[in-house]
Amino acid sequence: MNQLKVIEQNNQRVLTSAQLAESYGTDAKSISHNFSRNKKRYTEGKHYFVLAGKELRDFKTDHQIGDQSKHSPLMYLWTVKGALLHAKSLGTDKAWEAYESLVDDYFNKVERLKDLHVPTTVPTTIEGILELAVLNMKDLRTELNEVKQDNHRLQLVVDNEIWLTENQKADVQEAVNARVGFLMKKGYDAHFQSIYRALKSHFNVAKYDKIKRSDFELALDLIRGWYPKKKEEAN
Repeated sequence: MNQLKVIEQNNQRVLTSAQLAESYGTDAKSISHNFSRNKKRYTEGKHYFVLAGKELRDFKTDHQIGDQSKHSPLMYLWTVKGALLHAKSLGTDKAWEAYESLVDDYFNKVERLKDLHVPTTVPTTIEGILELAVLNMKDLRTELNEVKQDNHRLQLVVDNEIWLTENQKADVQEAVNARVGFLMKKGYDAHFQSIYRALKSHFNVAKYDKIKRSDFELALDLIRGWYPKKKEEAN
């Protein structure tokens, strides 16, 4: 494989369509057609970058692109994963061989940096990879804990600000019915509306279903302990 001019975008090495075509023994138009036929498999930012407008003009100025793509209003830059998808789609032995050469000679910078004694944060040993994986897991657990705490705080807000759920309202109604039935069997002059008035008065709401979710259990306790007022108290 001929020595390819190094191009970087978003801190990673990429290839123009012309460079990729040269590596795979085809032309840029074939690369474009291959992309169009399999576009749903490609993800921008992961498999490729597309440049246009000022970003493209600046890129052309910085890199002095000398192939036919310099006249196009758009330019596609392929990452190592994008090059892999093209190799898969093309499916030829030559494409696979070219992909392996690209990884070894163009995309894989770690070994060259190591040979030149240039510091790199990319792990180059199994131990380093495992250590990085552990650190990533720690970061992930930290993020999950933060999400759980945020959800807990949100739940507290919801419980304190939002009214009874449909299930809670049904439970209140069932508790009221049960209390009235119990008191009437005991000989009390009990009425449903009297209990609901007591609920509204106690929680200072216009309707019982506007009781806060956080007060649900208190509402049930009030219902279970409610007795009708004596006649003299009612007067």
